[in-house]
Order: sequence, then C-alpha cells, then structure tokens
Amino acid sequence: MIADLEALTPPLIMAAAFLFGLVFFLRRQLGPRHREAEDLDEADIRDSTSNADPGDAKHGPSTDQHKV
Repeated sequence: MIADLEALTPPLIMAAAFLFGLVFFLRRQLGPRHREAEDLDEADIRDSTSNADPGDAKHGPSTDQHKV
C-alpha cells in the first residue's frame, strides 16, 4: 500500500499545484477591475501622436482621403 502511495504522490502534487494556480488565475482575471488604473492608461494616450485617426473631425480631412 505504501508503494502505491509513493507512486501516486508526484502526480497528486502536480494536480494540486495546477488547480491552485488555476484558481488564482481565474480569480485575478474574473475579479472586479480597478477603475483608476484603466483611467490612467487612457490619460496617457494623446491625440497629437502619429497614431491619431486622420478621419477624426478635429484633424480635418487629409489630402490622401477621397470623398465618397
């Protein structure tokens, strides 16, 4: 009986570690989000960068856009 338990110990430890990690991962992903962190990310984005939308009304039409 002891030999059987010795043979099953490593897989049981790995299964327990996997379930433990899975629970914490899901708690982190599905938990409530903090609004402050999301708002700070949005504040870092500036419209004056080269990634700004050229079709945005603030920028006006560009020369490479054709009216349809």
